[in-house]
Amino acid sequence: MPTGRPTDQWGNGVTAAGADAVRALDKTLMCYLALGRETGPLLKHALAADPDMVMAHCLKGYFFLLMASGPLRDRVPKVLAAAEAGLEAGTAREKTHVRALKHWLDGDTSGAAGAWEEILADHPRDVLALRLAHHAYFYMGAAGGMLSSVERVFDAWGEDLAGYGFVLGMRAFALEESGDYSAAEEAGRRAVDINADDPWAVHAVAHVMEMQGRHGEGIEWITGLQPHWAQANNFRYHLWWHRALMHLGRGEADEALRLYDQSMWDPDSDEYLDLCNDVSLLLRLELLGVDVGDRWEALAEKASSRADDRILAFIDCHVVAALAAAGQVDKAQRMVGEMASAGGVFAAVGATVSKALIAHRTGDYPAAARLLGDVRDTIAAIGGSHAQRNLFELLLKDADDRRA
Repeated sequence: MPTGRPTDQWGNGVTAAGADAVRALDKTLMCYLALGRETGPLLKHALAADPDMVMAHCLKGYFFLLMASGPLRDRVPKVLAAAEAGLEAGTAREKTHVRALKHWLDGDTSGAAGAWEEILADHPRDVLALRLAHHAYFYMGAAGGMLSSVERVFDAWGEDLAGYGFVLGMRAFALEESGDYSAAEEAGRRAVDINADDPWAVHAVAHVMEMQGRHGEGIEWITGLQPHWAQANNFRYHLWWHRALMHLGRGEADEALRLYDQSMWDPDSDEYLDLCNDVSLLLRLELLGVDVGDRWEALAEKASSRADDRILAFIDCHVVAALAAAGQVDKAQRMVGEMASAGGVFAAVGATVSKALIAHRTGDYPAAARLLGDVRDTIAAIGGSHAQRNLFELLLKDADDRRA
């Protein structure tokens, strides 16, 4: 590393015009870890401080891809080119970050995760590489990979380091998805003690409570911390979704529907997680016999804008469900054909799940049960959490019951 290169607050060398630009990047990363609403403006400030900073351009590309949006994905090649333009003077770590961005843009999530792991092997305190690997494993349905990733670097972190609580929150969620609920809750509660403004840690503990059927405790946990997570970006809607599930678990469907209308539904949002939250809750309510009225029409209008993306099979399945529920079965079936043609997990699992969703909606319960049964052991590959994928177990049970 050339003499005089500034370092971030975790000791990683950063190719930048000066320390002020690196501090601006640090602030951006901390806000991102907190799922803060100011992450975008802070990144713009970092780029204003140094328009050539490789890591700032790389981070911009990462953020676009994290949104899992076709129009934003289309903007990444220009961002990637800007990052590559400054690589001659870049560090090996920065070059690997840019390589990871290219892998991810090309749809090679596994390759991107491998690049982030290369970085972590030499720079265990690269919190960006850690967080992105965490995300990648989650959407590959690889809970073991998610846990192994954070465990390999955990000893390099301590409470004296900025962001330690966020790392602990990641560990908590990885433990929960791996089935170690006791350790997950302990880590998640400690993460929240350190930093109550960590919605990811709050949600990790909520997952434990959901999986253990501790619905009353879950409502108290989520509601008690609301002043902190309500300041988050759209991820706050996901915490409302978790609370709604807790109410469903207590047989309080009316309260869950109220939360949908008053706290979850955002007519101006085009974020994929919001769409998935909304689809998932409405389907669960219908399975309980609740008439959700005309809510599907507005949701299908949002879903239509994502019908051609082919970014995450998890999203596509929810889009198909929304379209079919709103009566747009032909469009949903066209999506299934396009998923089958896309190959990979889209064809192997996503298309089958989507066919099942259409079959269930159109009353072909034997087909729905058969199709969901066919992918029951492989459905984790579409990504999402155990709590999210439990929707498909509920649909399978309902189809089995109705065909009997």
